Amino acid sequence: MTLAPFAALEARLNGAVQKRLANATATYQGGAPFGVLFDRSPADPFGTGAVDSARHDVSFVAANAPGLAEGGTLVIDGVAYTVATSVQPDAGGWVTLSVYPKAV
Repeated sequence: MTLAPFAALEARLNGAVQKRLANATATYQGGAPFGVLFDRSPADPFGTGAVDSARHDVSFVAANAPGLAEGGTLVIDGVAYTVATSVQPDAGGWVTLSVYPKAV
């Protein structure tokens, strides 16, 4: 049994989702730009009301940033962000990361 037909369908679906739902553009290590779903709202990871206004979440197809790891830099809409979480793609090939603006 081969998974090739499913892999092709998954790639088409991921491409369509990125094209239609992306609200920002990212680049990694000077590579080609790709669409991301960027949550610009302040994050409150523990629901305590102590909002961490610097942290944001970003989701994208992990294959667009091969080699990206915690502590790496992702440029989103021209602003450099440091990846604050481990990069673990889900079963569909997407990754959701917490990022902070890079210190100057």
